[in-house]
Amino acid sequence: MTITLIAFDGSENAMRAIDEIVDTLDTSKLHVHLLNVCEPVQMNEVVFNEDPLLDILSIKKAREEAGMALLTPAKARLESAGIPFDVHVRTGNPAEVIIDLSREYHCDLIVMGTRGMGTIKNLLLGSVASKVIHLTEKPLLLVK
Repeated sequence: MTITLIAFDGSENAMRAIDEIVDTLDTSKLHVHLLNVCEPVQMNEVVFNEDPLLDILSIKKAREEAGMALLTPAKARLESAGIPFDVHVRTGNPAEVIIDLSREYHCDLIVMGTRGMGTIKNLLLGSVASKVIHLTEKPLLLVK
């Protein structure tokens, strides 16, 4: 069994990464952990009402729901290929969360797009992918 982590941010490259897995790996021996990482809530986003903790929790819940919705096309592609998967929406620094989850689930492979939905579109290699390269000891498949 090959345990694979796919970091998915909704970008075209991330979707191509899923297609690459479906088209090239033996899917009968594959289990996927599909991950979307949400940015942490920043204090300047919080409108301090009667209970600032409720504001923070509301923003966090909305981000997690948006992350789950963002995973919809990825889940559909994996389901149509008959690949078993678990879905994860986590909050934090994307590269660190990717590495932590790959260790937590003893993943054999990390798969991700080279550039995602970040604001700097013209870089050859996205900052998250670059950080993951430096932080991981696992095999990493980058798809552009």
